[in-house]
Amino acid sequence: MPTFQAPRGMRDLLPAEAAGFDRLNAVVAARGERYGYPRLVTPVVEDRNVFLKSAGATSDAAGQEMYDVTLHGQGGLALRPEGTAAVTRAYLEHGLHRAPQPQRFFYWEPMFRGQRPQLMRWRQFWQWGLEHFGSTEPSADVEIIEFTNGLFAELGLTAFELQLNTIGDTPCRAKVKETLTAYFASHRDALSELSRERLSTNVLRVLDSKDPRDREVVAGAPRLSTLLCDADRAHFAEVTESLERLGVRFRVVETLVRGLDYYTRTVCEFVLTDPEFTKAGDIAVAAGGRYDSLVETLGGPSAPGVGIAGGVDVLYYALKQQGVTMPDAPEADVYVLSGEPNDGADRTQLATPLREAGFRVAIDHTRRSLDKQLESAVKHGARVAVIRGTEESRGGKVIVRDLIKKEQRVTRLAAVVVEVGRHVPKRVRPRLIDEPGAAGETPFLEGPTPPERH
Repeated sequence: MPTFQAPRGMRDLLPAEAAGFDRLNAVVAARGERYGYPRLVTPVVEDRNVFLKSAGATSDAAGQEMYDVTLHGQGGLALRPEGTAAVTRAYLEHGLHRAPQPQRFFYWEPMFRGQRPQLMRWRQFWQWGLEHFGSTEPSADVEIIEFTNGLFAELGLTAFELQLNTIGDTPCRAKVKETLTAYFASHRDALSELSRERLSTNVLRVLDSKDPRDREVVAGAPRLSTLLCDADRAHFAEVTESLERLGVRFRVVETLVRGLDYYTRTVCEFVLTDPEFTKAGDIAVAAGGRYDSLVETLGGPSAPGVGIAGGVDVLYYALKQQGVTMPDAPEADVYVLSGEPNDGADRTQLATPLREAGFRVAIDHTRRSLDKQLESAVKHGARVAVIRGTEESRGGKVIVRDLIKKEQRVTRLAAVVVEVGRHVPKRVRPRLIDEPGAAGETPFLEGPTPPERH
C-alpha cells in the first residue's frame, strides 16, 4: 500500500486517459472557434460570493459542496464549482459588457465540488462550456444546443437523449412559485425532508427530485406550461420549432429544472441512455440554458445570457462505453540507442534533427548493453531504433533498424531523417501562428516598429 494517495473523489489522469482528454479538448476547442467562441480562462480560485449570489445560497454547487480556500488565514475564497458565474464575473470586471454585443466565450477548465463520490461524479472534474451574452433571441438558445448536438455527432456519441423545458422568465416566476408552493405545501407530509426544505428556498427544485416519494406528488403538480406567460411560451415554441427544422431530436420534460438559481426560460440536458450509466440515476453529459438575470445579479447592467457546459470525464467514459476509438498515449516512435556508454551528448545530437523533422524520438540514456536497450525500445512500443556506437555505425554512419519488420540498414548521418521517414510517420509540429514564415523568417510576436537610424 503506498504511503500517499490522491484525495478521496479525485484521481490522476494517466497518460492514456490524459491523451483522450487532450484530443477531446482539441475537438471541442476547434468547434468553438468555428462557431466564433474564443477561449476565456478564469482563476481556479474565486471570491465565494460570486457563486453564492449567482447560483443561490441553497443550491448544491454553492452550498455544502463548495470547497472553501484560506490564504494566510484570510477566508472568503472558494475553488470554482462551475464556470458560468466565473465567466460572468470576468465579463463585468474587464468591461466586456461595454464592448459590442453579443460577446461569446468558450472555456475548458477543472471544477471542484465536495459532492459524495459516485458513478461518474468526482470532486475534481473537467468541463467545457460556452457562454453567450447580449442576445435575448431564441436563436441564441438554439445555437448552443445545436453546437452540443453536433459535437456529439462529430465525436460519435449516440447513446443520449436531449431533454428540454422552459421555467419562465423572472416577471412570470412569482406566479409559478406561488402556485407550486401552494400545491406542494398541501402535500407537505408526503414529501422528502429535502423537498420540504426547498418549499421555502427554491420550490422549482422539488419538480426535479429523484426521491420516489416526491415523484408521486410531482406527478399531480400543476404543469409549468399552464403557468407561464405568453412571452415565455412563445420563446420556447420558437426554440423547439427551430430545433425541429434543424433535425435535432429532443423530448420536452416539464419537470426538468436546473440546480442553479440563475436559470430562466430555456433549460436543457443531454442525458446518457446507456444502461451502464442509468442504473445510478440520470447522468447528464451536458446541460445549460438561459440566464437573463445573472449579469444584473452580479452587479452589472441588465444583460441577457445563455450557455451550456459539458462534463469531459462523463463524455470520455461514455464514448469508451460505446466503443469509440480513443487515442493512445503518445509514445515515441523512434528510440536512439548506443553501444558507447559515455556518449550522451552524441545521442542527443543524433535525436535533435529527427525531432525537428517531426518524429517522436526518445533516447535511452542508460549504460545497459545494446541488446537490453533494444529490448526496452520494443517494450516501449518503438517502431524504429537508430543505433550508434557500434563497429558498423562509425565514420559518420548509423544503423536504422525497423523493429516491426526486423530489418535494418546502415545509412549516412546526413540521410538519417529520410531513412527513418521510410518507416514511421512525421507528426505535425504546432506553430505559434499559422502563417508562412512564422517559424523564423518573421518574428513570432509583432511589436512596435523600431525607429530608423540616421
